[in-house]
Amino acid sequence: MKYKKGDMLLIGAVLFVALLLLGIKALPSSPGDKILRVELDGQIIDEIPYDEETDQVINVEMPAGHATVEIAAGQVRVLPMPREICPLGICSSIGWVEQSGDAIVCLPNKLVLTVIGGQTNELWDSLDGVTK
Repeated sequence: MKYKKGDMLLIGAVLFVALLLLGIKALPSSPGDKILRVELDGQIIDEIPYDEETDQVINVEMPAGHATVEIAAGQVRVLPMPREICPLGICSSIGWVEQSGDAIVCLPNKLVLTVIGGQTNELWDSLDGVTK
């Protein structure tokens, strides 16, 4: 199959836009105060303010046990839990999250950790209108 000049221009433009958006998303989050929203079974149980200087460990009590959440250098993660509490461990395998709107979800325990606040990237956030 032969590509015409217009086809190549269209493919090039799509690749350029895709790489540009990936580059914007890969930029580190802007400094500013953020809040870690902790929800359990659909109820907000805590909102923890933090920034780039915050280093702390939080224990979240759940019916099956507890989850250990680490905040360091403006990032958040869930430490691995025993298989009895979280059988697949997907929430801890996500790793660090840092940008506004990022979330860590532990479905077996109905735990949702969401990063809110800080300076957001309006261009990137405007592209994700479905989840807003």
